[in-house]
Amino acid sequence: MHSGMRPERVVIKIGTSSLISAGEPDPAKLSALADALLRLRNDGRQPVLVASGAIALGAARLPPEGRLGGAARQLAAAVGQGLLFESFRHSLEQRCLTAAQVLLTPVDVTGPEHHDSTRAVLESCLDTGLVPVVNENDTVMVRNNDVLAALLAAALGAERLVLLTDVPGLYESDPRRDANARRIPEVRAMTPEIERLAGAAARGPGTGGMQAKLCAAWIATLAGVPTVIAGADAEDAVVRAVRGEDIGTLVHARARDKQPGLRRLWRALSAPPAARLHGGPDTRRLVADGGPLTARHLRPGAEPFEADDVVDVLDPDGRVVARGRTRVASAALPGAAPDLSVLHHTEYISLLEE
Repeated sequence: MHSGMRPERVVIKIGTSSLISAGEPDPAKLSALADALLRLRNDGRQPVLVASGAIALGAARLPPEGRLGGAARQLAAAVGQGLLFESFRHSLEQRCLTAAQVLLTPVDVTGPEHHDSTRAVLESCLDTGLVPVVNENDTVMVRNNDVLAALLAAALGAERLVLLTDVPGLYESDPRRDANARRIPEVRAMTPEIERLAGAAARGPGTGGMQAKLCAAWIATLAGVPTVIAGADAEDAVVRAVRGEDIGTLVHARARDKQPGLRRLWRALSAPPAARLHGGPDTRRLVADGGPLTARHLRPGAEPFEADDVVDVLDPDGRVVARGRTRVASAALPGAAPDLSVLHHTEYISLLEE
């Protein structure tokens, strides 16, 4: 902690497979996590825990008629959220720490209606000495906690975001298939090339996977928060990652003259790109100027996409220069009016080096 300054805030996200075993909270994993939170508090830091697992806990307890239909995962979350929090509450209470349950959606963190009150209540929790235990409010809509953790880290001005998962970081090839895969200890900045290195999403009972971790890393690091992706099973993983030791993969924050707003980061980067759009010779200038990208400047690639999908925009050399939410589907582009705004300026992020 920096002397004379506000205690360092750290956001730690842990996934379902790192907490839940056979549909129940794993006592050993819970105990290790609670010990880590206590050590961070004793170091003078203020931890915020973002925890998955409610759906996995609740699913086994649903009556048969609740396990069918489109709302099954939301019902499972409604059953499991209290169980998940109670397991944390008990573990932290044994260490003289008080847990505070906070259920949020990204809209609560990024939208104008709630973002001030959301940040204020979390800051009050931390200043009061509570440990916020945050979960995506999956009863409203199932998304993923990785992106939520990144948004919280940005909103709270955290010193670091730690994403704990079932693989020990980013590798040059898939460590589950390649025994000689080499871990990437440090990444200067998130890039599409880093995404390609990450390979297929990790399988497991949660809603995340490595693709979700990378979306979170994009959001957090573009908001100025360094991010560590590390294996939850590594000894002292949380404390080592927060203290800056060599564990997992550290993705450095990307220096920018002006950081994008949280809602813009969320809209543009909360999902992996579904397709690519090819821009003309003035694409880089248009992106640098931050104006709308219109049908005059873009043509679809081979991959179809729908309105509101995340897409990458390429310059004529094939380099990704922007990512964001498209306003139209690929089928609507041929023959569209040249001035049709395909990516509004508030819906994409420039990935140009600054």
